[in-house]
Amino acid sequence: PSNSPSFNRMTGELKTSKETIERSNRDLLQSNQELEERRRYIEALLQNITTGVISLDAEGNVTTLNRAASRILALDEGPDPTGKSYREVLSRPDLRRLAEAVEKSRSARDLTPAREMTFNIEGVSLTVAVSITVLADGRGGPPGLLIVLEDLTPLMRAQRVAAWREVARRLAHEIKNPLTPIQLSAEHLLRVYADGRGDFGKALKESTSYIIQ
Repeated sequence: PSNSPSFNRMTGELKTSKETIERSNRDLLQSNQELEERRRYIEALLQNITTGVISLDAEGNVTTLNRAASRILALDEGPDPTGKSYREVLSRPDLRRLAEAVEKSRSARDLTPAREMTFNIEGVSLTVAVSITVLADGRGGPPGLLIVLEDLTPLMRAQRVAAWREVARRLAHEIKNPLTPIQLSAEHLLRVYADGRGDFGKALKESTSYIIQ
């Protein structure tokens, strides 16, 4: 009968189970939405930072290559590198050093935190800090690599400009030092000449000797 204790208990359990499933579905939906928001945030962040970021899976295929990495390595005009082997993406002769560093990191796990590399890309010399680290997949599978590129060229140029400014400052100082006694000697000659009372010949000899020294 529909009003028996066992029937009522079964109905209550079914209702509870339904509520539990609905709550779990809501929680799962919320978690998925949060994950999607986080994914979009990270993607937007990667595409807008000035640091180049390249990620490779365990097979060496590119999973991420942001705008900054494309700009630094002049890959903007090429096809979408996602899913391609790093050997193909970095196949240009001017990127050989980077490809070799990646290969060494993959085979020997030579994960130097950061190293400076100079590339001559499209006739322009670039100094880039390259960092290569292990990138776990989060599921216990074989790790890939994370390659971070920091374009140091503007900093290096600024340092060179600062160095040349210091050279110019010191050079100006060194030039100015002997100019002062030359100026004083010339002024002394003019005064003696204008006076007409002193021994101009003697003053001329002394002053020119001082200037020559």
